[in-house]
Amino acid sequence: MAPKVVLITGASGGIGLATAVLLAKHSDKYKVIATARTPSAIQDVASGDNFSVKKLDVTDDVMVKEVVESVIKEHGRLDVLINNAGFGTLFSVEQMDLASHQALFDTNYFGMVRMIQAVLPHMRAAQSGHIINITSLVGFSAIPFTDAYSASKFAMEGLSEAMAPTLSKFGVSVSVVEPGPVATNFSARVEQDMATAGKPKDDVYGAMSESFFATMRKGFADTPGILQTSEEVADVLLKVVEDPKPHLRYQTSAFVEQAAKGKFLDSTGDGQVKEQLKNFP
Repeated sequence: MAPKVVLITGASGGIGLATAVLLAKHSDKYKVIATARTPSAIQDVASGDNFSVKKLDVTDDVMVKEVVESVIKEHGRLDVLINNAGFGTLFSVEQMDLASHQALFDTNYFGMVRMIQAVLPHMRAAQSGHIINITSLVGFSAIPFTDAYSASKFAMEGLSEAMAPTLSKFGVSVSVVEPGPVATNFSARVEQDMATAGKPKDDVYGAMSESFFATMRKGFADTPGILQTSEEVADVLLKVVEDPKPHLRYQTSAFVEQAAKGKFLDSTGDGQVKEQLKNFP
């Protein structure tokens, strides 16, 4: 069989880059197109005829369409789309202005929508394809101070769940991959963005937030298996891509799987609130 053509968004680092590198190692199985707003970050690791790099900003309608069309023109098809582009914040809803909410959704949620709308006509015509959306543990079990980020990931989960039955009629599979805490520079970027934004006037959440995340970080450090590497998540993604009968949901660790079970068994949601309150001072 010809190698599958895989397009990955947000591949300049972290999970996206680790997945691109891993898939590209299987040169007989995959042709990888790694995309990013700053493609120079990927060039150093791109090697071989089956690994190409393209500039892509998922908030740019025209660029999204041009990149997808270029992939179809070069390879004749697109088999797998991995929607990984996104960023996060650690603000409560009151701390974060509406424009910032909208900017986050424009990348995390609407960026995914743009990509899906661009690839679907080609996948439907081929009667095959796999759309993989990288969501998060906080996309089904939110935690305090990830308000907008969690909301965007919940939206991704909802869209994926709604699309899956319909698109299966056209031979297209939809999956969400739900990582928990990952040791990337994601947190560093979040903290840098928060520092740049500055503390809101009359901030009543700052000390509470700092204490909350200090407790969470200590919990991650004290409990082996919670914090994953990008490479570990990429290993899961490889299995998802290779799954002949893809599931709708994949958790990347036993920790996330247990959280998912707890969420779906507790129809009231009270247990989730009580569990998060343990991290408050």
